[in-house]
Amino acid sequence: MNPKLFTPKNLIYKLLISTVLLPSISFGQLGSTMYGLHRQMNPSSVSLVEIDPTTGVMTPVGNQVLSTIVNSTGVSLNPYELSYAYQDEDSWLSLSLQDGSVISDVTVNLPSATGDFNNFRFNTADSVMYGLYSQVIYDPLTGQYDGDMRLASCNLSTGLVSLISPNAVATSYTMSGAVINPHLMVYYFISEGKLMGLDLYNGSIYSQPLITIPSGGDSFDNFAYNCADTTMYGLIMQNGVKCLGKIDAATGIVTPLPTLLNLPNYIMNAATIDPIAGVFYFETMSNTGVVLMGLSLLDGSIVSSVEIPNGAYFDMFRIENDCFEAFPTRVNPAAALNTQLAAPLTFGPNPFTSSIRITLKEKPTEVKLINALGQSFPITWSFTDELHIDFPALEKGAYWLTLTHASGTETICLQKD
Repeated sequence: MNPKLFTPKNLIYKLLISTVLLPSISFGQLGSTMYGLHRQMNPSSVSLVEIDPTTGVMTPVGNQVLSTIVNSTGVSLNPYELSYAYQDEDSWLSLSLQDGSVISDVTVNLPSATGDFNNFRFNTADSVMYGLYSQVIYDPLTGQYDGDMRLASCNLSTGLVSLISPNAVATSYTMSGAVINPHLMVYYFISEGKLMGLDLYNGSIYSQPLITIPSGGDSFDNFAYNCADTTMYGLIMQNGVKCLGKIDAATGIVTPLPTLLNLPNYIMNAATIDPIAGVFYFETMSNTGVVLMGLSLLDGSIVSSVEIPNGAYFDMFRIENDCFEAFPTRVNPAAALNTQLAAPLTFGPNPFTSSIRITLKEKPTEVKLINALGQSFPITWSFTDELHIDFPALEKGAYWLTLTHASGTETICLQKD
């Protein structure tokens, strides 16, 4: 199965009708090793490898003979159990990242024989694989076929796919990737020009802004979420790959990074981000083979470019520290109402500049400020009838404030302007 190249002229849409509180954040405990599937065409073979994305040096992980049929819409790297899982012809195959041994090989168990489960992503905040379950429904009264697409999860140890959305949320999705924001607990994909956000707690539509690129571009593709700055990055397409851009998930507005790339294509292979190095990885096809490229998240410039030898491919790659130990900052809406009634907490301003005030019923015993890389910052705080916090000079971005008191621990997400 050869990789699919994407240019504005051959962007492929997969329609449903086509085939019938919390630990602290830390990325420092894991390195930047990338894992993926190395496929050779002659003779045909697939193997799990680790790769240094800056040098291209590959090291086999074990010597298992793997299926040559791969569902290219998703893959799971579980950094806690040190496992890598992908879907072959009809099963979930989970492999050990330590020695490549098979941890489990289970048949995909769908809610209906006419459905399929694709575009899946592993969520490091709850260790669950989420994706889109779709099926074609026939109405015998009208003789019409209708698509039904819903958010679902899959248990990788049993293969059981469980529906989350009570109703259909879309009729199609674009093969441009899917990401999970583990902090908001939202699954994002693109459908009919909209950035669709689905609530992981209940499967409802969280947001669905129309994607716009004011600076010019045909589409926003192959996107990935960066836990270090809580932003989604992807490729702006215009007669090929124009540049790297970032999207505001609430408004759908795409902002380009300054470096123009002008590459002819990209390979449909969901991107991954190294949050420590600040690098976005994706693949393109050159005249001599597949090229794994790394782009700076600061300006979109090329910081690495390694070529996979001609006649071979490197697919389904993930970096081990990508969103490692991320945790939700948005609680389940079903529980939020009870929490608010029991212990109301208000705070502001947010975004903040140098200080905030928090209204709460009791004096905290400890107050901590942490950024997305797990770095803590000194703060000054006082409490009378409310909590007043003064911050040091901070860079713009997202921060997590943890309040410890007799009733427990509360964490709130703050944005520094």
